[in-house]
Amino acid sequence: MSKKSRYNQILGINRRNIDFIYEYNERKHYKMADDKLVSKELLEKQGFPTPRLIKAYRYFFELKNIAQDLYGQSGFVMKPAKGKGGSGILIIDEFTNGKWITSSGEKYSKERLSQHASSILSGVYSLDNMDDALLIEEKIQLDDLLKKISYKGIPDIRVIVFKKTPVMAMMRIPSKRSKGKANLHAGGIGVGIDIGSGITFIAPGLSSSFGTHPDTGVILTGLQLPYWSEIMEISQKIQEVVPLHYLGIDFVIDQRYGPQILELNVRPGLEIQNINGKGLYRELEKIGG
Repeated sequence: MSKKSRYNQILGINRRNIDFIYEYNERKHYKMADDKLVSKELLEKQGFPTPRLIKAYRYFFELKNIAQDLYGQSGFVMKPAKGKGGSGILIIDEFTNGKWITSSGEKYSKERLSQHASSILSGVYSLDNMDDALLIEEKIQLDDLLKKISYKGIPDIRVIVFKKTPVMAMMRIPSKRSKGKANLHAGGIGVGIDIGSGITFIAPGLSSSFGTHPDTGVILTGLQLPYWSEIMEISQKIQEVVPLHYLGIDFVIDQRYGPQILELNVRPGLEIQNINGKGLYRELEKIGG
């Protein structure tokens, strides 16, 4: 295959924005993906599985009680409703000696926790730096396979869906470098997922060392992900209730409840092409993009 042919198969950011996001997603519907609280309420109403919402804070006056509300509690996640790139998210694993301890080992006093919550509502981590809302969700109890391969945090599965058809998928795995977060830009590890079978692989051309987790030593290729048929079914059905026809869906897998929709993304990143070793444009063309 010539370089020109390979180039024509790659989905660049301009082509993504013009030919797919703007063409197939009406701007009035963006909030269904951009605001996690709106997404969660919509998905739960339609019976789609999402992590349990413990509490939401929309106004600053509500934050005066947040330390009291959460005192003594652990096993929860704090996240901005309009966050970008995983920023602002705290995963609380423990509560010891009056402090909350995150999955990366950071300690949060009552004052520090309240300050972080205030920063979220101020829009420090939001897409548009406008006022935000704060979600407190139940922490996922990882499926045994994913617990084995990950460093501390929660791996997630990104599926790109176009016109009710899943076209490409990858798994993002936390590492020591990423401080327990799955975000690739923070140092998380990406592996491709065969869309038909749900089996992980490393793209041709990537270093073979990518096939082993640098912190856990576990081989990341050839893994059959659990609940794959359910993840594919949810991915196909979701656009029946969310009128965004080019969409990224992030899943996590809970050992108690199975697949859970973590969030929707109207502007899914393009690094999934590098992780899978092939252009996304070619896959979208097959569907009629």
